[in-house]
Amino acid sequence: MKKGGIFLIILLLIVSILIAFLLRKEKTDLPVPDKPISEQTDNDFDFKMINETSKLHEKQNYLISPLSIAYAISMANDGASGNTKEQINKLMGDYVLDTTLSIKDKVGIANLIFINNKYKNDINTRYINILENKYNSEVLFDDMLTPDAVNNWVSKKTFNMIKRPLDSIDPETVLGLANAIAIDVEWKNKFECINTQEEEFTKEDNTKIKTAMMHSSNDIAYIESNNAKGIIKDYAMYDKKTGQIVHEKNDNTIELEYIAILPNTSVSEYMKTFNKNELNYLLTNKKEPSEKLDINLSLPKYTYDFDYKDFKEALINIGMSDAFDPEKASFTNMVNSDSQLHLYIDEAIHKSHIELSENGTKAAAVTIFTFKDNAMILEEEKEEININFNKPFIYLIKEKNSSNIWFFGTVYEPIKWENNDKENCVIE
Repeated sequence: MKKGGIFLIILLLIVSILIAFLLRKEKTDLPVPDKPISEQTDNDFDFKMINETSKLHEKQNYLISPLSIAYAISMANDGASGNTKEQINKLMGDYVLDTTLSIKDKVGIANLIFINNKYKNDINTRYINILENKYNSEVLFDDMLTPDAVNNWVSKKTFNMIKRPLDSIDPETVLGLANAIAIDVEWKNKFECINTQEEEFTKEDNTKIKTAMMHSSNDIAYIESNNAKGIIKDYAMYDKKTGQIVHEKNDNTIELEYIAILPNTSVSEYMKTFNKNELNYLLTNKKEPSEKLDINLSLPKYTYDFDYKDFKEALINIGMSDAFDPEKASFTNMVNSDSQLHLYIDEAIHKSHIELSENGTKAAAVTIFTFKDNAMILEEEKEEININFNKPFIYLIKEKNSSNIWFFGTVYEPIKWENNDKENCVIE
């Protein structure tokens, strides 16, 4: 080949490499948001739970912990089988549980299986081991005469924010599963108390109330979509081992953030279409404070408790019906193969608490499932028949396997009490 041809080929290769490099650089120079939520975990369950709760508790304060609920459901699922398991798998999808279990006195995620001593020999030790190893679950054996043992555990794990999730407990409860989640964290930049003022707050029905409004500037990110606007405010960064606030991120730190969203319409209307795509859009299109952008926040203080009284109804509505059905529920992996127990979820409890102030946020939630044997419920629901022969009747006597009537009679007047021969009544 001639030198000119070789030179031309080399030149073309250099140009091709240069073009590829420029295209790659152009592509990588595009602003790439942080890893979207949808890539971190399939959180469809969260939104199913949120949307269902919104429908059931429209126009009132409520607080739920989808993570706490997901932990309890996942623990139940490891003991489920058949169609019960299929329903739960469909509901949860590829949900991935956060594994941060504890940061001393600041963040706590704890799990518990509590077992009635009466039935402890029926419960599959393999299932208990799964909960201990997979969820770091504690194991509690109790006579279930009072709910004190479970309540004390919940109170401790929620930093005393939720003291009595159970008012009572059925002594025939076979076992229960509980998850408790709690935080007591400070803002990265606290609100200055001197800036908190008395201001009006307009409720959804347009009535106005006076509230304590906190104010902050330029330590937040602004988020906006076609349907809403809001802010992201960071909590302090904590070391997982020491529980101390740190200022540099490393493998042992945890970062929490607070997101507030203000719909363009009413909350009720916005919640009808609120989904993970809307949230992803907000979080990946945020604006940080800069020389050209000031962000000022006014946020009311709030604190309240929430008792999710229709929690069972919500779970049934979003696709987990068999688990609560005494006849359809299948939790065979919870019990030994020779056990006669057929478990179903009897009670589903979810309670929460929140305090948001200038200093930070305290919040806690607990999810509890109690399981019973369906033989008990079937016995309780057995039809009751009362019959009183207090008027004339007829009778007959026959041999069981024959159609022949041996005796037939009527009774219009039974023996009178004063004629009752007690002395000749002999019981062998």
